[in-house]
Amino acid sequence: MKKTLAAAIISSVFASGASYAANIYQGEDGSEVNLYGRLGYNITDKQTDDGDTNGEFDARLGLGGSQPINDQFSVIGWAEYQVNAAEAENSGADNDSLSPRYVWAGIDGKEMGKVTGGRVASGLIMFTDIVDVFALSDIAAARQAELVDGTAVQVFRQDATLQYQNSINGLDFSLGYIFGNNDKNAFGNSLDNGMNAALRYTLDLGQGGRLAPVLAYQYSEDKDGNEYNFWGVGATYSINAFTFGAEYSEDEVDAGGPSKSKDEVWEVVAIYDLNTDWTLRAGYRNLENTDGDELELKDTTLEAQYHLNSRSSLFTSYVFRDGENGSFGGAADEDFYQLGIRYEF
Repeated sequence: MKKTLAAAIISSVFASGASYAANIYQGEDGSEVNLYGRLGYNITDKQTDDGDTNGEFDARLGLGGSQPINDQFSVIGWAEYQVNAAEAENSGADNDSLSPRYVWAGIDGKEMGKVTGGRVASGLIMFTDIVDVFALSDIAAARQAELVDGTAVQVFRQDATLQYQNSINGLDFSLGYIFGNNDKNAFGNSLDNGMNAALRYTLDLGQGGRLAPVLAYQYSEDKDGNEYNFWGVGATYSINAFTFGAEYSEDEVDAGGPSKSKDEVWEVVAIYDLNTDWTLRAGYRNLENTDGDELELKDTTLEAQYHLNSRSSLFTSYVFRDGENGSFGGAADEDFYQLGIRYEF
């Protein structure tokens, strides 16, 4: 199998959120199948009553690969699922033990770019990844997207998306069109259409490090005319053992009334690779909603990760919360801790 094709597959897996993938089949014609898995256990008092402690299982399973068409093009695909652990909850008519994260197929044209369709790894991940650095992050940017598109998890996982991605001389870009679907949203309607775009340009500053600014945008509309708009700007800067990230975004839901529910979010993060074994992370998030649920988040996160090997690790984090008016991955004004282990294959 050609190295360029192998790189394309690994890139596809990375875009799906899988950090590692094992090759389980490789045909003489260059066809390849890869398997990815993640298993984790977490002890936390997040989203509990009266400071109780819960144990939570976290698992993902992904399968994908490629088939060459010719020297230029290959068929590619990826399916990744969240796996629930409670046996009693996974039986019966409402069995939802496997929840799809990504399910897509497409064509990889190497330097001509990649076209994928389905529940894709949206190019807007280039933006959300700037601050999505903690072991168990709750991403706040674009949280209102699901109000108009009932299939959306923010703007980086949405059904019925047709997407084009490419990288040219340090510029990574993505264009996506979101077709309608039949899933009901918060207004009891289904999505009519949407589109998004993202740009990232990586500047190599030599001994001065590396800077990667990002721009992101999305628009969605349901069949009753309710609209969603999102835009964001941010950057990652890396030098030696340090990485810093900052981003600002706004998302707005227009339901045709006199006011629009609007989130304004800004976040900053810092990462320090203390040595080959330890990584330290810190971050601050501020979210304010107006004319909607009035949620306010003021979160400070501290995390330490110990690398057992190149794939698996132990981690602990503490989140200081000083927000109000609701809940986002737990009450906006209640601190919580997390202690866990993660195994990837």
